[in-house]
Amino acid sequence: MIKVSELTGKPVISLAEAQNLGYISGIWFDGKLTSAKTAEILSDSDDAPERRYVALKSLAVGDDAAVVRSAYLAKESNMQTATAACPINSQCYNQDGKSLGYVCDVILSGDKVTEIICEKASFAPSKLLALGNALCVFNDSDKPIKPPAPARRKKTKAAHPAPNPLPAPNPAPNPEPPQNFAAPAREQTSPPLAQPKQSNVETPAAPQSVTVTRTPGEPVKDYGFLMGKPVHSDIISHGRVLIPAGSVVDENVIEYARRENKLVQLALQAY
Repeated sequence: MIKVSELTGKPVISLAEAQNLGYISGIWFDGKLTSAKTAEILSDSDDAPERRYVALKSLAVGDDAAVVRSAYLAKESNMQTATAACPINSQCYNQDGKSLGYVCDVILSGDKVTEIICEKASFAPSKLLALGNALCVFNDSDKPIKPPAPARRKKTKAAHPAPNPLPAPNPAPNPEPPQNFAAPAREQTSPPLAQPKQSNVETPAAPQSVTVTRTPGEPVKDYGFLMGKPVHSDIISHGRVLIPAGSVVDENVIEYARRENKLVQLALQAY
C-alpha cells in the first residue's frame, strides 16, 4: 500500500540510461477513481522534455525514488487512458449535500485505488457517485444509489425561412434633358486649405509597453497550470525564503521562481 501524497515529489530514475527523468508532480486516474493510470513527471532540464508521462504499472516505487526500466517508457501516449486529475484537495459531499471536507489522500495497492480519504470519512471507490472538477460526491449510506444521468439538451427545430419578397419594380429611366437645356452654373467652392510645411523634426512614435518574461536565450516553459494554486511549504534557497508558504501562485511568482531556478520546487509545493 502506498499513499499518493508519498509519490508526489519522488525522483524518477531510468535504469537503462542511468538518468534522472525528473520528479513526480501528479497522478492521473480513470474517470471513476478505481485505478491510477499515469504518473506525470516534471523536469527543468534543458536537455529533456518539460513533462513526461509514465504508466503507473511501469514504475517501481522505492523509499527514495521511483524506478522505470527505460526512458522510452515515458511518453505522451500514456495519457490516453487517464481522464481524471488527482482528487486531493477536492471538496467532498454526500448524496444529501452534506459537506465531508476535502480529499486528503488516496491509497493505492499497485495501481488500484483501495481507499479515498476525506477529512470526515473514508470511502472505497465503489462509493463514488460523481466526480467533477475539484468536486467529489460519495454515497455514505448503506443503500445503493444510482446517480441521475446528466440532462440532454433538446434539439430545437429549425425556423422556417421567410418567403422571398416580391421583386422591386424597375426604377423609371431618367428623362433625357431637352436640347436647349443649359446646366446650372456650379457654385464656386473655397480653395483647399494650404498644407502645413513639412519640418525636419520627426514626431516620435507612441511608446509601447514591453513585458519581459524571461532572459534572452532561455527556453520558454509553460507553467500556467500553477496559476491560482496555494504554496503549501516555504521554497528556500541558500538559507533564505524565496516564496513563503500560503502564497498564491501568479505570474510574478512563476517569473521569480524561474529566475531562481526553483520552478520544479514550486510545482511540487503548489497544489
